[in-house]
Amino acid sequence: MSPTYLLIDQGNSRLKIAIATDETLHPTHLYATPPTVEQLMSQIGLYELPTTPLHAIYSSVGEREAPWLEPLRDICQLFVTLDDETPIPLQEIHYDRACLGADRLASVVAVARPSHAPCLVIDIGTAITYDLLLPERRYMGGNIAPGPELRLQALHDYTARLPRIPWSGVGAHLDLWQQGMGQETSEAIWLGVARSIVHEIDAYVSEYRKRYPALELHLTGGYAEDFVKWLKYPTFVETNLVERGLRDILQYQATHSL
Repeated sequence: MSPTYLLIDQGNSRLKIAIATDETLHPTHLYATPPTVEQLMSQIGLYELPTTPLHAIYSSVGEREAPWLEPLRDICQLFVTLDDETPIPLQEIHYDRACLGADRLASVVAVARPSHAPCLVIDIGTAITYDLLLPERRYMGGNIAPGPELRLQALHDYTARLPRIPWSGVGAHLDLWQQGMGQETSEAIWLGVARSIVHEIDAYVSEYRKRYPALELHLTGGYAEDFVKWLKYPTFVETNLVERGLRDILQYQATHSL
């Protein structure tokens, strides 16, 4: 019998949990506070999935241990906390795993295939991460930059008079985007942040396409949809890329723990 998978992703600002099988990845749910085991079992029941065997994986960009997970551990046939010692389906990792964010690692695993084209995985969230994966599952490292909200907050925090402009997405600023240059401070701040991110991404892709002409671009993260329409290059947008990678790691772990 195929297991039911619980994929738990604790990010910088939100908790995401998805339920999956070998064949299907169900929609991700966001939680303001950690759910109880009963709530998770109820969610599994909505998809008419078996509660045994139940396999779970916990990925966190911060704390590796969370007390609310203990009751869940007790009912799982396999429970994995993703850390720098967890076996993963990559052949090479050119990065200090002790310092590598679990979400970045999961995103890279999600696109890793033995004969896959070179991939640049970009996650636009609280931070923007750029990770390069070459064929034969070779992870070559990556870079980290501030995300939209961090850039807006920094402009407010480290200047005397610039206001804190909220990020409300490109869709709410279509006319402003076409205008190109701000005609008041709030417009100038929003456009400066939005366009700097687009130009930054395009520059990364352009640079790496010179080295790897077949380079694929995979975009994920909470702000991915805001930016994809303005990028110059064909892009795969997968908002559940981390969850897909977590399932791949959990499947790999299950196979290698037999």
